[in-house]
Amino acid sequence: MKTTDEEIQTVTNQLKEWNIQIAVLTAKQQAAVAAAQKFAQEIYELRTKHSAASQQLRELELHESGMYMWENIGDGG
Repeated sequence: MKTTDEEIQTVTNQLKEWNIQIAVLTAKQQAAVAAAQKFAQEIYELRTKHSAASQQLRELELHESGMYMWENIGDGG
């Protein structure tokens, strides 16, 4: 049977091990949060570029269809 000092040492050792595990997991969590924030920023930037390019494409398509209509009118229909 363990003595009280041995029991105290066992629990103390377990607490130290858990502290290490907590520190490691906390560091991993912080790295994951930083990575997620970076990905969110990249997604935002890509969506902004996508939206601008889509708008530009719509304008070009409208311009092209408008120009085509004017050309047809000039040719008599």
